[in-house]
Amino acid sequence: MSHDVECPYCGEWQEINHDDGYGYDEDEVYEQECEDCEKSFVFTTFIIYNYSSEQAPCLNDGDHKYKATATFPKQYTKMRCEYCDQERRPTDLEMVQIMGDKA
Repeated sequence: MSHDVECPYCGEWQEINHDDGYGYDEDEVYEQECEDCEKSFVFTTFIIYNYSSEQAPCLNDGDHKYKATATFPKQYTKMRCEYCDQERRPTDLEMVQIMGDKA
């Protein structure tokens, strides 16, 4: 269980009830009742963006590293680069390997 907010009355941590998407919009005031002291309080939502970066050698004169997607049925499989997510159709040889005995 995650504990999203501290009750402003009793100090116990509460999990925000997000049933049906409740409480996700910014600039809205939402109400919730504390599960511990049973007093109602209000909260607002702030969205924070976090970014992560990874090397992509294929974008800098390196080769793409293609891997077959997990697709059903298998004949719709694409080859996707593990670095940049570029997709292409499998070669005939790759398709034989993907299909196995069904080729």
